[in-house]
Amino acid sequence: MADGGVTVVAAVIAAGAAVTVAYASNFVAEQYRRHLDSTGWASAIAGELRSHAEAFPLLKALFADLLQRAEKKEPLPLYPIPMPTDPVFDSDPGKVGLLGAQFAGEVAFAYESLRAFRGAFFVVIEHHKGMDPEQLTGRLRRLSGMIHDNEARLWSLINGLNAYSDLGFSKSRFVDSWMHRLHFRQRVRSRREQ
Repeated sequence: MADGGVTVVAAVIAAGAAVTVAYASNFVAEQYRRHLDSTGWASAIAGELRSHAEAFPLLKALFADLLQRAEKKEPLPLYPIPMPTDPVFDSDPGKVGLLGAQFAGEVAFAYESLRAFRGAFFVVIEHHKGMDPEQLTGRLRRLSGMIHDNEARLWSLINGLNAYSDLGFSKSRFVDSWMHRLHFRQRVRSRREQ
């Protein structure tokens, strides 16, 4: 009977260990999938934002030209165009949370700044012929200022997102969090032993 009891206890321990390992493996696998989602999303957002940022030199030149024309009271070569979209961000804006609090806030700021710029520019495109010269030049200056004020911040975000997307799983927030916990426990144990 004693051998049978030991066998049952060993079987229960083995089953418990197997369930624990399966649970832990599933948990780590889910964290790995989230890491892949977040780094993939960061790379895609960085690419989309880079496509906007690389157009800034052209936009600066355009607004310099438009301002010169407006100040000389010359007609502006502006024609109605469809509102641009952001297919990556617009496909699932809820994924911005995968990037963590700091990046999520900066990405939201970047896209809202782009929307504000587009909205203001579309007012100029649609109504520039009916605006008085001071109003038109003021709007063009503010639009040009939006580009100048946000260019460095946008490039900084793009570079940060690219760096984040290059992180391996071993450098992820999940692994980093567990490593800090383990180091903390080791420090507590070593202090207790002293």
